[in-house]
Amino acid sequence: MRSIGRRLGVSLFVSLLVAGLVAGQAALWWLDREQRQLSGRQLRDETSSVLAAIVRGHDGLVLDQDRLDPAYRKPLSGRYFVVLIDDQRWRSRSLWDAALPLPDRTGMDTDLQPGPGGQSLLRYRAQFRRDGQTLTVVVAQDYAPQLAKFQDLKAAALVAWVLLLGALALVQQYLIRRGLRPLKGARHQIEQLRGGQRAELDQDVATELRPLVEEINRLQRHTEQQLARSRHALGDLGHALKTPLSVLRNRCNADLQRQSPELHRLLSDQLDQIENAVGQALVRARVAAGAIATTRFEPARDVPLLLDTLRRAHDRPLTLTADGHRMAPLPLERDDMLELLGNLMDNACKWARGRVALHLSRGTDELRVTVDDDGPGIAPERHGEVLQRGHRLDQRVPGHGLGLAIVSDTVDAYGGTLELGESPLGGLRVSLRLPWARV
Repeated sequence: MRSIGRRLGVSLFVSLLVAGLVAGQAALWWLDREQRQLSGRQLRDETSSVLAAIVRGHDGLVLDQDRLDPAYRKPLSGRYFVVLIDDQRWRSRSLWDAALPLPDRTGMDTDLQPGPGGQSLLRYRAQFRRDGQTLTVVVAQDYAPQLAKFQDLKAAALVAWVLLLGALALVQQYLIRRGLRPLKGARHQIEQLRGGQRAELDQDVATELRPLVEEINRLQRHTEQQLARSRHALGDLGHALKTPLSVLRNRCNADLQRQSPELHRLLSDQLDQIENAVGQALVRARVAAGAIATTRFEPARDVPLLLDTLRRAHDRPLTLTADGHRMAPLPLERDDMLELLGNLMDNACKWARGRVALHLSRGTDELRVTVDDDGPGIAPERHGEVLQRGHRLDQRVPGHGLGLAIVSDTVDAYGGTLELGESPLGGLRVSLRLPWARV
């Protein structure tokens, strides 16, 4: 969300900046044009005032300096004129020793012409008839002060516009974040939905988001129904296969082994493969379904119930302890965790002399489990054997040798790790890590 807000803010800022620069430049161009037209009208009036200073003398027309504007008598004042009468040329004293280029046509020449002292001149040319003679009057005015004012105005307007844009950017960032806040809330709820902390999204949202939220809820319900049907179908298949597998396993007995050793070995191998495939498929199906709000593993509630069940199942003096289980619900499937912990603890109880300890700890995106017992332990070179389905190191201990194998299958399905080692209590330590999708 933050990235979207930042991109929107930058885009709006750049668009406003470009629009402001274009509008400012257009405004300055319009002001410059209006100013030049105003100066043109003033220069046209100046030609009339210069013409009024031309009077009749004893030898014809003469220029009366006293009737001229004082600016024409001040050197390089920025106000200049040239009068052409036949072969005569009169110049204003303000030109000093500089020359004034004359326009080719009558009227206003809006193109700036370099003047004396680095000035920029606007020129106006007019023709008159006086006493049968043609008079050409050219007046010029320095336009550089107006250009400097325009530059100052442009710089001031640019600074003011940037400051205004900065204030607008802060306001728009606030408005964008406020407008995207419902999306942020919806994203957080989707994370909770994915993590199993809620069953559906709240529909009390902005009108624009309600159709999206409703579709997500429909998809969630449909997905849960499909997963439930798939899991039920796989469960039914597993239970349906148990009876014929048990019948075949019972027929694969010592009598068959004496009568046909090769057939006994073939049936045993094939039955082991079928049982392994079915067990692993059921584990993968449960893990793939994931945890929802109603099936999340809650250690604070589920672990004490598991310990009570184990105490009743193992009717002998055993001390079962658990620590670290008082934590928030985890995004792990409850049935998977109960089966996993149940097999670990049950296996430890079978071999323990009197004590079994369970320790849980939560990482950033994983659950760490350690089970210790004070039993005889297992030699390191035989750790791999106990993870094989159906393999038992001691036939005198009741069971089918599937506990740690089921645990190993579940851990593998979750993409976790399982390690066997020596326990501080003297027996076996089973350590595993179960990751979950980070939310």
